[in-house]
Amino acid sequence: MAEIEDFVDEGFFAWMSVWKAQALAARGIEKAMREHAGLTLTWGEVLSRLGAAEGGRLPMTELARQVFVSKSGVSQLVTAMGKQGLVERQGDPENLRVTYAVLTDRGREVLASSTTTFLAAIREHFGRHVSPEEGRTVAAVMNRVVTAHGATPETPDAAAAIDNLYRVVGARRPQP
Repeated sequence: MAEIEDFVDEGFFAWMSVWKAQALAARGIEKAMREHAGLTLTWGEVLSRLGAAEGGRLPMTELARQVFVSKSGVSQLVTAMGKQGLVERQGDPENLRVTYAVLTDRGREVLASSTTTFLAAIREHFGRHVSPEEGRTVAAVMNRVVTAHGATPETPDAAAAIDNLYRVVGARRPQP
């Protein structure tokens, strides 16, 4: 039988550091989002995922998967966000078992106005604490963990990310 000593290694300490750093950074990002955009971090993520989706809509089950909440959790999120006019539910007339979360015009406006707040908060609470080389290393290692768990990793391509963010918020990228 394995003993505690068998599990306390570099992987254990890496996990503890990642967990603590993520929790603290997320807390700071959430505070900035609430103060400057009136959104929770999860609400911002829902708007972002819907903004990135074709037609501004996703099946509720897919939205739950993308924002890492349960099916009942995403239902509660969409209900609360619907009361603020940010999203709405839409049935699928061809498959009555499918319900979509749909980004409203107001939701897209809030997404567009909150994106730079979100990005600045990420820089403040995470990005400024790592060098470009460390950022690439962290991304590579975390993407390896993501892949090991059967999910699609984030692609570290700045130009593509910038183009995608402009597309998500419905804005044109300024020409240099």
